[in-house]
Amino acid sequence: MTISCKLRLLLARANVERARIGEPALSLRRLADESSVSLSVLAALHTGKSQRIDYTTIDHLLTYFNRYFLVTTDDLLNWERAPEHNLPLYPKKDTQKTSYA
Repeated sequence: MTISCKLRLLLARANVERARIGEPALSLRRLADESSVSLSVLAALHTGKSQRIDYTTIDHLLTYFNRYFLVTTDDLLNWERAPEHNLPLYPKKDTQKTSYA
């Protein structure tokens, strides 16, 4: 899949910040309770087994993590071009002129 979720990284960053302010570590269960995103959705995103994510989930996660640091969709989601799509966007123009004389 070419789109992945970086929930693991955000969770680690949040835990560093929580430790700095003396709060306990954030588990997936606690994140589910505090963000209103179901534990099963978080577990699928955390392990990379999720096939889809809805806008409400994205909104809840971004809202939650913005409590600790500035976060955008770029911090949550990553897109990489699939190898078979690494073709040039436009075909190269033929630089050789054909003569019909």
